[in-house]
Amino acid sequence: MSDISLKDSHSAQEITSPQDTNPPKEINSHQVVDEGDDVYEPGGFHPVYIGDVYNSRYKILNKIGYGGYSTVWVIEDLQSQTNDQREFLALKVLRADCYGTEHDIFEREILSHLRDGSRNLLGYKYVTHLVDDFEHEGPNGKHVCLVFQLYGETLRSFGTWFDESMIPTAVMRIFTFQLLCALDFAHEHGVIHTDIQPSNIFVKFRDHSLIESVYLKEVPVPQQDRDEEHYTAIPSRPFRGCYFKHPAQLLEFEIALGDWGVSSWTSKHLTENIQPLTLRAPEVLIGAPWDASTDIWNLGALLLELYRAMRMFDGRVPPDGHYELSEHLAQIVDLFGPFPQTLMKKGNQEIVRDMFDKEGKVKGMLLPRTMPPLDSEVFVPGLDQDTREAFVTFLRAMMKIDPAERPSPEDLLRVPWLGILPPVD
Repeated sequence: MSDISLKDSHSAQEITSPQDTNPPKEINSHQVVDEGDDVYEPGGFHPVYIGDVYNSRYKILNKIGYGGYSTVWVIEDLQSQTNDQREFLALKVLRADCYGTEHDIFEREILSHLRDGSRNLLGYKYVTHLVDDFEHEGPNGKHVCLVFQLYGETLRSFGTWFDESMIPTAVMRIFTFQLLCALDFAHEHGVIHTDIQPSNIFVKFRDHSLIESVYLKEVPVPQQDRDEEHYTAIPSRPFRGCYFKHPAQLLEFEIALGDWGVSSWTSKHLTENIQPLTLRAPEVLIGAPWDASTDIWNLGALLLELYRAMRMFDGRVPPDGHYELSEHLAQIVDLFGPFPQTLMKKGNQEIVRDMFDKEGKVKGMLLPRTMPPLDSEVFVPGLDQDTREAFVTFLRAMMKIDPAERPSPEDLLRVPWLGILPPVD
């Protein structure tokens, strides 16, 4: 598929769709050997070979992804074929040390809990749900295996279909609505995601026929040597370009919040050190207690990145651009004001003493700062003034430094920028 050059629009009717339906060449030229070979050791990753059958029903067809704790494979369910219709799913094979140690993750339990949750809540359909789970014994230990529906790609790559990697306004509003619904559903069921980033947000399939007609026919299957002494990692072949064709309306795309591997219960945390570093909430940065509201800050920081291809914080300092916590905190203060005393009292006092003055500003913070205001063209380029101001107002509603002041996902659905629900009188 050729690059999509869609210009940002404030009207759903103005959004057009790609003209070509051939898969992009980049899916056939992936050279990165994903997770590397050194993770295939006792307690680590499981060596998976194309053609293997798991749990007496799931046949491995190709590798579609990987992460810090797992590899993900497209599989054929050999027991669910009806009327010659093949069923394709995704198999996530976890590291052996994810379970069976003193520090088990919660992923399988949380996924089962969410799957069995209330389907009356709109957010149910915007969360990835477990289809099946089982355990598999391998040379590196016992691995929990999770089966899911297939998704097309993540928002890590989806933005590149558009000019300058900026997702159009109308599409971004829909995606934001769906993410808020997903968080509302999770929080109502006592779950905190803690890791909202582009690679954990999945675009749903629009045309499953392309799995067989395009992906399985045109995407190379890696050659593997089953007799090798040490397993060799193979590159992922994601579905990008093989899950939709010429949509009449881009607003028909839907997403789902997934990868619950480091999620926590509201009543029991997996770890206190959560979230991608530059998307990390203020309370987490200073070692204060956190709750479900930390997802709201995380999402707010991410929205700017998805919508305008602009990172809100980076914490980098000259001359080499390395990260420093003090700079990250200073950038937060620049955009959203000083840290409140109520929050600083709850934080790690060593960090608080080192970082802040009595007014909640960062010590040694040079003034004037060079960061432009959040509502400037630098941060939110390519928008008319009304849209820019409405979006920044939406961000400011989410990104309150004091977690107690952040609105719930349900409340955020009524903020005008979304244009979804009327405000409460």
